[in-house]
Amino acid sequence: MNFVTLSQKEFDAFAKKHPNRCYLQTSAVANLRKKNGWDSYYLGVKEKDTLLAATLLLSKKRHFKQEFYAIRGPLLDFKNEKLTSFFLQELQNFCKKNKGLFLRIDPYQEAQSLDKDGKETGEFDHRSIKEMLQKLGFQEVNTNTVQAKYMYVIDLKDNLEDVMKEMDSKTRQMIRKNEKNGIVIRKGTEKDIPLFEQIMEHTSERRQFENRGQTFYENFYKTLKEDNLASLVFAELDIEKAKKAIQQEKEKIKEAKENRSLLRSLGKCNAEKAKLKEEEEERILEKLKDKTEKLNALEKKHGKKITLGAILYVLYEGEMASVFGGSYEEFKEYQPFYTIHYEMIQEAIEKKCHRYNFYAIHNPLDQKDSQYGIYQFKRGFGGHVVEFLGEFILPIDKLQYKLYQAKQNMKK
Repeated sequence: MNFVTLSQKEFDAFAKKHPNRCYLQTSAVANLRKKNGWDSYYLGVKEKDTLLAATLLLSKKRHFKQEFYAIRGPLLDFKNEKLTSFFLQELQNFCKKNKGLFLRIDPYQEAQSLDKDGKETGEFDHRSIKEMLQKLGFQEVNTNTVQAKYMYVIDLKDNLEDVMKEMDSKTRQMIRKNEKNGIVIRKGTEKDIPLFEQIMEHTSERRQFENRGQTFYENFYKTLKEDNLASLVFAELDIEKAKKAIQQEKEKIKEAKENRSLLRSLGKCNAEKAKLKEEEEERILEKLKDKTEKLNALEKKHGKKITLGAILYVLYEGEMASVFGGSYEEFKEYQPFYTIHYEMIQEAIEKKCHRYNFYAIHNPLDQKDSQYGIYQFKRGFGGHVVEFLGEFILPIDKLQYKLYQAKQNMKK
């Protein structure tokens, strides 16, 4: 086996076909990170002319030395201990030669098979890989990891109907309700980035996370869009469509009343049941009246179409991932993410994707976690929890790394 430097083209070709492929292990992300001061290398292992393993390795100056980061990598068969040991040792040597402070890895490798409740299924168990990494000198990072350890995904079927069957009844009901309420999606463009950033800023204040800012989203979208990887999707309240649905419901009630009146004239109507039905219809009509008044007020304040929320997606080699997203608190009752996810799941199926990724969740077994409700929402779509091996750091310059850690702890 030989440790080699790869061309960008050679690396991308290998990465696209790897079982643990992820959009973060691409040259597009290398170009994105370059705008934030990161250098990049494409490294791999060959046996004769066959490429066995590869990684995008990023580097940035930290504490007078270099942090090296194989973001969602490296890409290799971790069950092959000989290959794993060789590649990681060579990466360590590379980092040493290039004034490395530490090497960070967080492979897109599942640790074990879990169901939708985050419980083990016994289908596979790769947790022994952690022990192998620790023997090679890597330290597991258990808090404040860069990438999420848990995600929620749907393994897609060939048609939407089969996916819908695995959804909770509440989720299906909300999807249908949103359609009646006039919730629609719109594909955004680069011009919509300021609007998206505004939504993210609003959401970050509410949920207390750090918003990345407009420049970040602009760079992310534009860079990945060059390789046709990024998609920006907005949920909107279409006032006219909502009013049309109300009118259709009124017409159904009117038609039902006319049919009932005809049955009465023919002596074929149960008076008691008819009275109960009419009372129910009056309640519905009153609700429709209130709904119309509310829509009129919203239209007067915001116009005929109102932006409710948005999600920035990445589509890479069969996986559609919901990477960043937010919504306005003012319109939370419309719950726009039911519609966005439903429509994008449908698009993912049409594009022959094998997986729809809701992206990050916290530990699904911790019901006291502040984000547990987000997990429950995603769980309603069917699918299952994914647990990755986690994040590991290999100190290269051990003394300087301890000083770096102390400095970081002081900042926290």
